[in-house]
Amino acid sequence: ETCKDGMGKEFGNMAQWDDKTGTPGMDAIHVLDHEQIKRIPAKKTVTYARLVVDFRPQKKDPYRVRMTAGGNLIQYAGELTTRTADLTTAKIVWNSVLSTEGAKYAIFDISNMYLQTPLAPEDYEYMRIPLKLLPDHTIEQYGLREKALDGMVYVEMRKCVHGFPQAGALANKLLKERLTPAG
Repeated sequence: ETCKDGMGKEFGNMAQWDDKTGTPGMDAIHVLDHEQIKRIPAKKTVTYARLVVDFRPQKKDPYRVRMTAGGNLIQYAGELTTRTADLTTAKIVWNSVLSTEGAKYAIFDISNMYLQTPLAPEDYEYMRIPLKLLPDHTIEQYGLREKALDGMVYVEMRKCVHGFPQAGALANKLLKERLTPAG
């Protein structure tokens, strides 16, 4: 039951919300009905949902479920690499900070950044999730019994999700676009 609740929380996190846990959604996925499933572009391969389950006792919610897209089925024609600084550049920056009296250094992590990177409509991807993996409260909240096709829930991914081969490159590009005006 704990894992099913975790799956509901993760689905809600990726979609619009989870009623049971109050988890707000990132609006990265949208559930499709039967008519929308028929309109999935023929050039798109519908991928699968891969679940990663873990117990992390140091976390506020130790029962972790992550749903990732089967990235091996996603075809992306653009650049997949993320240009970052090499080790030599990082060492120069750190040496400069350490050798400059009164210098300060800060780093940060942007939680769920991949889930915040929007896709252009022509780049939307599609995934199917077995209905039996979802808890009853999620099935009822999203009306999934009526929307499922052959026991599968189909979703349109409108933002990057974990597992996308292009997620890092697109997130990095968006970050640069947003930070460049600030210098």
